Amino acid sequence: MSSAEDYLRFALALMNEGELGGRRVLSPVFTRAMLTDQLGPGVRNLIGNADPTRADYGFGLGLAVRTRPGVVRLLGSVGDFSWPGASGTNWWVDPGRKLAVVFMAHTPGAARWRYRYLINSLVYQALER
Repeated sequence: MSSAEDYLRFALALMNEGELGGRRVLSPVFTRAMLTDQLGPGVRNLIGNADPTRADYGFGLGLAVRTRPGVVRLLGSVGDFSWPGASGTNWWVDPGRKLAVVFMAHTPGAARWRYRYLINSLVYQALER
């Protein structure tokens, strides 16, 4: 159990390569490993069967990581990373845009995917290009 603030602090620490508030909380080596696709070339990602919002992502250590442009179904950039919760929570970081988003909702079942797409779209539409 955690809070939106805790999730945001974690996301910001990862976005800042392991630093949070000017203090190192994760090693740079570990942070890079978390944010680097760990799937080998012969490994097929089947996460889309359980959560279509993460289809076509690679996987770092505990996180979904966007490895290629134009493939993933959510808006974002190569290098963005995230992880959704089973009951509708979601957070993601787009380091290229210096963007960290935390979305907390209790929306179990397929409805959670609709809200993940919607929030993602609304956030990126609100950004200046």
